[in-house]
Amino acid sequence: MKLLTQLLLTVFLGMAVSTLFGQGVTTASMLGKITDQAGEELIGANIIALHTPSGSAYGNATDASGYFRMTNMRIGGPYTITISYTGYQDFVQEGVYLTLGQTFKLDAKLSETATELAGVEVVAAASTIFDGNRTGQETVVDEELINNLPTISRSLADFARLNPLVSIDEGTDGFSFNIAGQNNRYNAIYIDGAVNNDVFGLSGSGTDGGQTGAGPISIDAIEQIQVSVAPFDVRLSGFAGGAVNAVTRSGTNEIEGSAYYFLRNQDFAGKTPINDLEDDERTKLNDFTAQTSGFRIGGPIIKNKLFFFANAEFQRDEIPEPFEFANYIGNATAADLEALRSKLKDFGYDPGTFTDNTTTLDKNFFLLKLDWNINANNKLSIRHSLNDVDNLEARNSTPTGIRFENGSEFFPSVTNNTTLELNSVFGSKFSNSLKVGFKRVTDDRDVQGQDFPFVTIRDGSGQIQFGGEEFSTANRLDQDVITLTNDFQIFSGRHQVTIGTQSEYFDVGNLFIRQNFGSYQYNTLAQFLNDEPATVYDRSFSQVDNVTGDESKAIAAFTGLQLGFYVQDEFQATDNLKLTAGVRVDVPIFFDDVPENAAFNSTTIPLLESFGYDLQGAKTGSFVKPQLLWSPRLGFNWDVTGDRSTQVRGGIGIFTSRQPLVWFGGAYNNFGFNVGGTRINGRVVFNPDVNQQPVGVDAENNLITQVDLQNPRPSGQIDLFAEDFKLPQILRSNLAVDQKLPWGLVGTLEGLFTKNINNIFYQALNLKPSTETLTGTGDDRPIFNSSASAQIDPTYTGIFLGSNTSEGYSYNIAATLAKNFDKGFSGSVSYSYGDAFSVLDATSSQNNSQWRGYKNVAGRNEIRDAERSVFSAGHRVFTNLTYRIEYAKFGATSITVAYNGQSGRPFTHVITENGFGGMVNDGAFNNANQIYVPTGRNDIILRDVTVAGTTYTPDQQWTILNQYIEDNDDLSENRGGYAEIMGSRVPFSNIIDLKFAQDFFIEGAKGKRNTLQLTLDIFNFSNLLGNLFGENEWGVLYGNSFGDYEVVRFAGYETGTRNPTFTVDPRILQGQDLWQNDRIDTGRLRSSRWQMQVGVRYLFK
Repeated sequence: MKLLTQLLLTVFLGMAVSTLFGQGVTTASMLGKITDQAGEELIGANIIALHTPSGSAYGNATDASGYFRMTNMRIGGPYTITISYTGYQDFVQEGVYLTLGQTFKLDAKLSETATELAGVEVVAAASTIFDGNRTGQETVVDEELINNLPTISRSLADFARLNPLVSIDEGTDGFSFNIAGQNNRYNAIYIDGAVNNDVFGLSGSGTDGGQTGAGPISIDAIEQIQVSVAPFDVRLSGFAGGAVNAVTRSGTNEIEGSAYYFLRNQDFAGKTPINDLEDDERTKLNDFTAQTSGFRIGGPIIKNKLFFFANAEFQRDEIPEPFEFANYIGNATAADLEALRSKLKDFGYDPGTFTDNTTTLDKNFFLLKLDWNINANNKLSIRHSLNDVDNLEARNSTPTGIRFENGSEFFPSVTNNTTLELNSVFGSKFSNSLKVGFKRVTDDRDVQGQDFPFVTIRDGSGQIQFGGEEFSTANRLDQDVITLTNDFQIFSGRHQVTIGTQSEYFDVGNLFIRQNFGSYQYNTLAQFLNDEPATVYDRSFSQVDNVTGDESKAIAAFTGLQLGFYVQDEFQATDNLKLTAGVRVDVPIFFDDVPENAAFNSTTIPLLESFGYDLQGAKTGSFVKPQLLWSPRLGFNWDVTGDRSTQVRGGIGIFTSRQPLVWFGGAYNNFGFNVGGTRINGRVVFNPDVNQQPVGVDAENNLITQVDLQNPRPSGQIDLFAEDFKLPQILRSNLAVDQKLPWGLVGTLEGLFTKNINNIFYQALNLKPSTETLTGTGDDRPIFNSSASAQIDPTYTGIFLGSNTSEGYSYNIAATLAKNFDKGFSGSVSYSYGDAFSVLDATSSQNNSQWRGYKNVAGRNEIRDAERSVFSAGHRVFTNLTYRIEYAKFGATSITVAYNGQSGRPFTHVITENGFGGMVNDGAFNNANQIYVPTGRNDIILRDVTVAGTTYTPDQQWTILNQYIEDNDDLSENRGGYAEIMGSRVPFSNIIDLKFAQDFFIEGAKGKRNTLQLTLDIFNFSNLLGNLFGENEWGVLYGNSFGDYEVVRFAGYETGTRNPTFTVDPRILQGQDLWQNDRIDTGRLRSSRWQMQVGVRYLFK
């Protein structure tokens, strides 16, 4: 059956009517109405638009209503537009530039030949904001902005932030962005119209190879970038957040290019930016180097006919992660850690340092593009890119955690990506755009150093970790993705009808065996040093070959297809009102059923149902059925006065998002006979040999280290999805007004509302319902029993069901002022506010982790009301100002200032655990319970605690806790209840970035201007200013990586009761330095410490 399916797929992909799941626009369009001076339509008038740099010509003729349309036009310019009609004077418009996705409107009244050219009246778009094709919220970043903006990471995120609804964050795998309060994995990323998402969904940036921290493409290869949040064009799909679309440069009739080099190191950075340090206590960064070099070149192969563009870029970064042990808040001393290191060396294992772990990045990017003007009606473009990246991601120590160097991860990634685009015109009434893409992505995440079990040791308010990183022990991913897009357009009077069908085929092979080397957890350091059994031992292992590591054949392999069909009418209802109406249907299809686990279906499912669980048709041996996901949309653009000074636009529609395939992949990986798993409490003594780790116990309750391949027993985790599970869908509406203002300003006021239709939710089905609650205070949340023996079916470590919920919404407002200043000035300023509410934010790649991090005092298996999301943006102000001056024909100077003022990341006040049982004992993460806020001293039970050698009594702890509650609105307003989820934020940040560029003009061949350019990019210039003026708090950037903040720590129950007791760590509640970005002492870019990048570039023609 699978072979037949693949053969049918091959035939299907060969048909020109097929396309991809959502596409990116790569071109621009032009439309208009041609009349005589009396307003009578001129039928058959000829329009020619010539792209002057390349000689590419686009032509059409007016129809019976006097309208003309030209689609699939090359972006940029300048264009020269010529309109001719027998008996009338030619109309010529020069200097026209087209931006990505724009529909440039050109209405002209032609005069008879005897009339002077000055009598020609032209109405053309003066700004891309006033574009009749624009309905929803979007931002276009042109080449000038790309060149001028301070670029923190040379990634798409640097430029996506120009959109007021985009929020940027930096994680261990580079910069990511969420849009309009939606999950960062619900975005669509396109390059040259082809999908460039990490479709498996492991990288926070959402791009292929993103887990290495490298972007998908060199910024020097990009001509324009478009960020679309609410495009009511049904051709655009595959997102609930937004779509980021980049179009690469193309060659022209002139050879032109650039070579460049950028450098950062410890000498171009400030000293420690912590407020309470004296000047002599502030230190520089340790020695490091971050270098980027590359070149781009483009030109003609055959003038006016065939062009090439090439780019190569190389990055070599060595970023230290220094750590001062004096800042550690755990119990261990330096002598304790030395004793630990000595014991590990007795095992023949060197864990490396924990004070100066280094992250490295070796990046090699290559891109080649060809553009062919086949003839006047057909234009072909083909591009291939190769990204080869090696990343060593250090797991750096922090005040709450000691992490040894050999617990880091090594990550090589290779991406090959080829796209082809053919744009054709058939007479004056039809056009076609065909895009084909193929990419192959190979990721091979591995441990650093020698193979060794992973160990976590609780250490008071901190923890100690070493050994082979537990999610890198057997981790390999291969992806092949084929995309095909075809849009056929029909022009008829006031109508432009698009008929399209789209598909995205994927073939995935994922080896993922977490904790394959064994994972040991201890409550104290002495417990490990004394060879006592681990409190908890976890291991996942291959059920198919008893092989440990990447050579195992326990691979989750599956294929699928995403089909899309749509029809749309763009109707020019009047000369100043355009309506866009369309409907789209997407159909996700998985060709492979999950292998069957007959015992689970026949025995376990009835057992789960007997406890009241509804599996919604889920079982092993099948998978999610194809669903018809409809997306009707309606948009409008109204030029109120007819002179493009006031524009009202908006729309409403449904958007279907992609979902990370890794969530689905869990079902193919975890069905009981591929990857097994075990959890053993208080019994396993540490063994350093990764090939002799226990896989469970036999019938006599003895530990065993090998799977019986002849008679395998089901074990491990089971991942299920509801039979009618649907991809994420949202209903989104948008309303905006654009207004020309005095002094050449353009103002925009915009509102956006998003309502969930389908989003993901999880339940842990192996957990028995609660039969008791907490006692002793006002906190009466339910208590569970997650121990293996107490689960409904102890055969499995966990059973997780993914289903849908419609709960959740978000809203955004934005106001923007923009102006293209005369005499070298340009800029914009925007203010936005957004809030988002969800049931589950789904920030993990593992289905069990999604559930374990879900917060609900009524129990994690219950769908609660939507509460604030970790993706809530809050307030944001963004300003971008540029001044450029040329002088004496010798050179030019430009300065760009970018200011970003942003509300801090939201977080939840939580309880953390000293051990591994958990206060409600449901198997969740140890920071997944929001706190109960006591009404007074008698509403919480505190125990003595010793912190850094000082013992605090319960009354002393209460004084500290009560003051913290009083100082926090979220907590003080919820006494006698629970802290709101994401009810607080870290402080507001004010960050200024600065770019200075000095150009020296050099006369080249034939008098052409070449340029030597020197640049300084200063990141967090506000911190540098603060240093100069003695204001150390300027530029402080606060962070909270996981959206949680400890208030109290669970210290067990009172003997013989369910009365919970707690302790308070004064350092956490009184200092709050932990809010400050934990990377202030590294060479990473998003930091409270200013850094500077120096660059040199040579541009030639």
